[in-house]
Amino acid sequence: MKQGRRLVPLFYVNKSCFKGALCMRLTTVITVLFSLLLSACAAFNPIEKPQVAITHIKMAPGNGFQQQLLVGLQLDNPNSFAVNLGRLRYQLSLQGQALAGGSLNESFSLPANGRTQIVVPVDVNLLSGIGVLRAVMNSMQSELDYQLSLTAAVENFGLGDITINKNGKVGMGAAAP
Repeated sequence: MKQGRRLVPLFYVNKSCFKGALCMRLTTVITVLFSLLLSACAAFNPIEKPQVAITHIKMAPGNGFQQQLLVGLQLDNPNSFAVNLGRLRYQLSLQGQALAGGSLNESFSLPANGRTQIVVPVDVNLLSGIGVLRAVMNSMQSELDYQLSLTAAVENFGLGDITINKNGKVGMGAAAP
């Protein structure tokens, strides 16, 4: 009768091994490698925030006490992979005064190391924004100071929402057809 090979469990531990210097070194090396792996994972930031800039603001045809602005946004993706964005929420201030906000519920993708331009509608209630609109319409400046707060749902990696705040200057465009 042939005698079969004895199976050894995968995680078999020889208790006498822990007394030797080799096993102590091996245990130390494994502990250090595991610590390095954990610290590397903790420092891993899978996504850099896209950059955003307002390219233009145009007045759309008005409707009663509602005025709509069409705001052009340029989104730059500094990542080496495409970033998929879902719902956008934004707040816009012009000349230091809160003007309006809005949301866009369409998904789109920012190409890897690329640029995307979108136009978002911003509804302004003329009663609450009359002071801002008057200052904008009567302004002799070709450029206006703006503050934009944009929150986007990132669909990559299950990261959730990111918020981007941007200050700058933007030129006023003619009314949209």
